[in-house]
Amino acid sequence: MMAQEKPQEQDLFSWDEPEEEAPERRSSFQPDADGKYRWVYELPMKHSFFLLWEVWRVFGIVFGAIGLFMVITAIISHDSLRGLILSLLVLCAVCGFLLVLSIPAYWLVTKANNGKYTVLFEMDGNGVDHIQIKTEKARALEILTMLAGRASRNRTVIGTGLIQASGSSLYSSFTDVKTIQAVPQQHLIRLNGTFRRNQIYADDEIFDEVYDFIKAHCINAQER
Repeated sequence: MMAQEKPQEQDLFSWDEPEEEAPERRSSFQPDADGKYRWVYELPMKHSFFLLWEVWRVFGIVFGAIGLFMVITAIISHDSLRGLILSLLVLCAVCGFLLVLSIPAYWLVTKANNGKYTVLFEMDGNGVDHIQIKTEKARALEILTMLAGRASRNRTVIGTGLIQASGSSLYSSFTDVKTIQAVPQQHLIRLNGTFRRNQIYADDEIFDEVYDFIKAHCINAQER
């Protein structure tokens, strides 16, 4: 006769605990009370020379336009070829001198900003603003003013803080952007329009979200 299996006794003092659900991860890329996204990015100027390249690009455009104007004027006025060449050589010399002079000037700007180019970005569904921020104690006090304005939702205080904290500003309307280029290795998103180019920077944590937001709102733009 086979022995009957003894039924397993249930421990009245033990039970299966329900698995805790992992907390939903909240993105750090969230709009402020006024509906705008804001973030700050610090770019090391000693390792990234985009400001210097932009200066050289502007020089190239300006002196190229002057050179073209001189050629057209010489053709219309029937000036001698020798005189035209001499004038173009003088123009190239001036351009070269300014390009060389811009290198120590860039070094001085880098020293004045403690080697960092600090930018505040403001973005909504219409466009994005690239605002240079002052450094050192003045910037700290001004940003505190901005934060106080946000906490109280006082747009006047926010605006005052932004004006005091900001230096130069470059705004890009999404409808005017023709091409978008993402360079994740440099934390960079390039927005190119017909007459305006803008460079948007974002840290790794929010880069994809910033890029997706911009891409979704630049309805006339192509990706590069």
